[in-house]
Amino acid sequence: MKPLLQVAGLSVDYLAGNGTVVPALRDLNLEINAGETVGILGESGSGKSSLALALLRLLPANTRNISGEAIFESRNLLKLQSAELRKLRGAEISLVFQEPALALNPVLPVGVQIRDVLKAHGTFSKADTVEKTHSMLRQVGFDEPEKIAQAYPSQISGGQRQRVAIAQALVCRPKLLIADEPLSSLDTVTQAEVLALLQRLKSELNLSILFITHNAGVLASFADRIAVMQRGQIAASGRFDELQQTSDSYVQQLISPARIVPLALTNPGAVETPKPLLEIQHVSKHYRRKRFFSQKATVNALQDVDLALYEQSIIALVGRSGSGKSTLARCIAGFESPDSGEILLDSMPIHTLTKRSRQQIQLLFQDATTALNPRFTAEQAIAEPLKINHWGTASETRERVLNAMKETGLDPDSSGRPVTQFSGGQRQRLAIARALVLQPRLLILDEALSGLDIPLQAQIVRMLLELQTRHRLTYLYISHDLNFVSLFAHKIMVMQQGRIVESSTPLLLQQSAEPETRALLEASRRLHVSGIEVAR
Repeated sequence: MKPLLQVAGLSVDYLAGNGTVVPALRDLNLEINAGETVGILGESGSGKSSLALALLRLLPANTRNISGEAIFESRNLLKLQSAELRKLRGAEISLVFQEPALALNPVLPVGVQIRDVLKAHGTFSKADTVEKTHSMLRQVGFDEPEKIAQAYPSQISGGQRQRVAIAQALVCRPKLLIADEPLSSLDTVTQAEVLALLQRLKSELNLSILFITHNAGVLASFADRIAVMQRGQIAASGRFDELQQTSDSYVQQLISPARIVPLALTNPGAVETPKPLLEIQHVSKHYRRKRFFSQKATVNALQDVDLALYEQSIIALVGRSGSGKSTLARCIAGFESPDSGEILLDSMPIHTLTKRSRQQIQLLFQDATTALNPRFTAEQAIAEPLKINHWGTASETRERVLNAMKETGLDPDSSGRPVTQFSGGQRQRLAIARALVLQPRLLILDEALSGLDIPLQAQIVRMLLELQTRHRLTYLYISHDLNFVSLFAHKIMVMQQGRIVESSTPLLLQQSAEPETRALLEASRRLHVSGIEVAR
């Protein structure tokens, strides 16, 4: 039996900003059979997304070469005319992107966007398109599809948006679904729910799936075969258990990163001082927000939160999306004011501190790309907070900037490069360097590493632990990855609906009877990466 998709000798080159040609894919070979799930695993920059875009001829404008073959049911996708491609996209091969908030049109109800796909690939009456849309929304797990169809993307949660994107991709019953990092922006519980949904839909619709991810744990129980990508090529392929036995160090750091980077061994431990560095006392925060299907409602983002951070400690804050983690981070950093309660730094309320004193707290965001000015060079981006505060001479500023680059593993010779020319991991290092130049005592990392592959996360966390020892830093690490934070956090706090419902060490958390903690642990086990175990 012929494969549903057979890729042979696929190569893609991009033209970089400095005029050099950068190979994205090199002589890549891949097969997908009918009804099969093939996982694509690789670090950031290995060519995973370029493969997905090349198959549907959606490559960016700076593409300078595409060669090879991609045979889908006897048709070479790389040679099809534009009209033929338009008929095929969405009808026979569909693509689900990483971030549905960007893939969905913000000014159209989601039902209209699904119906538009049907109209593009068939002649249906309005009643038929509405019925098929509601049926597909029900199939992806919505109990009230008629109401969801009327909603705008901004009125539904991240997990609901991903379900809508899946419904839009599958409404025409394609034979092949390409899912490009569809879970990475979701919390662990929602990830497990979406993965279970895809498994069910694969069976019900007889789908073939090309599932792209940097999380090997997702593929362990989901993929029939896994192809590991490195520098635009397939470095290894096989079943998950077969890949576990390979001696290749690159494959091992993706499959079992804790074997390569044993983070817990480098954790220096908290310094227990008589008074905490930061105290949060009975903090509450409420919003008045108009919700879909209802009148204005009060959202209890934070409810009577108590927390203490000691010098050189690492506190991990975990919870589902909407549990209040980011609101708490913004209140500590001063971007939001709590409605009640106190936040104290060295026993002083933060709202009474001078601007210079408040700089002791720095917040790192999830997406460094949007946090850095794309028109700045690396040096300008790192120096920006120093210039805003009128600190030092030009030579003193430059010296501090270059030292920060060295400390965060960046080459000072690249200080003149635009931030857009750095990789995702390098941009996150730039963001860390920018925070360090102000010499803070507390760093809040709000999902700051969640978009990076696990080996890269491990490298940056090891760097953060070294910086902690050198500068006596304290970290509040916000994440949805319970397995990963268990490797280096001294204490883990679990949040639910604006409250801290559990506070425990990583080891004791495993014996928790708290329902929300149990739900997070169960979801983590379903997405478990072999080799990442709870620290002992």
